[in-house]
Amino acid sequence: MLSINKKFINMIFLLCTAHINSPIAAETTELDCIVKPEMYVELSSPVDGVLESVLVETSDVIQKGQVLAKLEASVETAQVNLYRQEASDSNLIESKKLEAEFSKRNLARFSQLYKKQLESQADNDKANTEANLTQLALNIALNDQKAAALKLKLAIAQLEQKSIKSPIAGIVLELYAMPGETVKDRPIMKLAKINPLRVELVAPAALFGKITQGMSAEIEPEKPATHTYPAIVTIVDKLIDPASGNFSVRLALPNPSDKLIGGVNCIARFNFSSELPGTMKALP
Repeated sequence: MLSINKKFINMIFLLCTAHINSPIAAETTELDCIVKPEMYVELSSPVDGVLESVLVETSDVIQKGQVLAKLEASVETAQVNLYRQEASDSNLIESKKLEAEFSKRNLARFSQLYKKQLESQADNDKANTEANLTQLALNIALNDQKAAALKLKLAIAQLEQKSIKSPIAGIVLELYAMPGETVKDRPIMKLAKINPLRVELVAPAALFGKITQGMSAEIEPEKPATHTYPAIVTIVDKLIDPASGNFSVRLALPNPSDKLIGGVNCIARFNFSSELPGTMKALP
């Protein structure tokens, strides 16, 4: 009877401790955080000038490379048109080619006559000189056309500087200048990159070493968002602040559809796993 009771007790004991002996147990930690744009850009012009037009409004979604504003560029436009005409004009070159070809044929005739002693040395030298001069004139015309092409390339680059393009994809936060105002030594507008968003938080020293670069977390922003979103840890401070006993963590929060906004508080949830050491033996 006693032997039966011991077996029954051992069975109940093993069933009760099965969860304790399980090697993995989930642990969730919540930390306060804030969602910010990935970066801010105060957009300026690479050249001085007067603002002709602003092509966006505050809160507009913009793409990288999009023209956001233009400076007055009548002089640069005229230079582009002038050099384009010079670079594409082939009439002078065709004329010099015809002259050079005629001079070569003429030199060939005089050379044959000179060999037969039907022309003087002076006439032959004259024909040779004319052939050389016409070929030189053709080379000068070709070089002038190449120079015009380079001037056109420079003029186009100078004209493009009058179009202010966005270096990022994001949104327009604020406009600083309006048409008619100079852009010398001042930004034109402020932009923000919102994909990905940046999540910043301060973690206690007890989590140092547990939060690591590349691990994931669930981010729950405050309203207007109503869901949690996955983020990846990108930066973990290497030092703990001795005054507060905390360290800083930064995460990247993907925002491909621009549904989320920056400047809001949030909750970051980290799921850690720990192995419980309890391994108890059954009663004898």
